[in-house]
Parts: sequence; structure tokens; C-alpha cells
Amino acid sequence: MGKHRISKEGRGGPRLFGGRPPRDDLFERSFKSCRGCGADVYVLADDCRGCGHRIEVRAG
Repeated sequence: MGKHRISKEGRGGPRLFGGRPPRDDLFERSFKSCRGCGADVYVLADDCRGCGHRIEVRAG
């Protein structure tokens, strides 16, 4: 039986050494932009730290 080369492209699974970590969508969804100054604000915050603008809670 001959040896076969397996391409590393398209292989799933965790990367053990180096490389870029997979994108964390949950982390990105944990922040939203302030309408007052455009700063990133945590979704559970009441107001923006930068400008003090009140953050509205919206569904969806």
C-alpha cells in the first residue's frame, strides 16, 4: 500500500500549535456600538463609559 499525502487545507479540528485561533462570535456579540460616540459597549451595560450616553436594550 502506497503512502498518501493529505492536504492540511480544509481539515477541521483544533489547532494545537501556532496558527490563528478560530473566530469567537460569542465574544463579538457581547459588545455593541454606542450611538453617542461609537465606542464598543458591553451588552449588559447601562451607559457608555466614554460619553455617558444611555444604552437601550433591544431584542433581536
